[in-house]
Amino acid sequence: MQKRSRYSVTVDRANMILIIRLHSLRCEQEPGPDLIDQLATVETPWLFNALFDFRRYEADFSRDYLSFLTEKWAAFTRGRDSGRSMALVGGNPDLTFNLKAMLDVMPNRKIAIFDTFDEGLEWIKADEYIRKVA
Repeated sequence: MQKRSRYSVTVDRANMILIIRLHSLRCEQEPGPDLIDQLATVETPWLFNALFDFRRYEADFSRDYLSFLTEKWAAFTRGRDSGRSMALVGGNPDLTFNLKAMLDVMPNRKIAIFDTFDEGLEWIKADEYIRKVA
């Protein structure tokens, strides 16, 4: 049986940030869209920066699963997210180690890993401010 993530998505249009919090795994048969289907409801989601918060994720985050998520994101955006920023919030050493494997998979995005949500959010906001001023 295939599994999908339970998640919540917040769209911050004022700051052009998608905040995605992953919580746990759910069975494929449980109702609700998968993450990519949910993001597809946002108008031009590839123009947003993204903050992925994994701190409350209850399942094991293998490199294979992270690669799967990354490949789905890349297929969804098809390079249209070039130059956008992505903050990954881990919060524990094992998860941070596995998140580092994602850094090279999206060469057209600026990606950084943080221990806290606030650090990741501030980094994205600062980068967006620089982009607007330039």
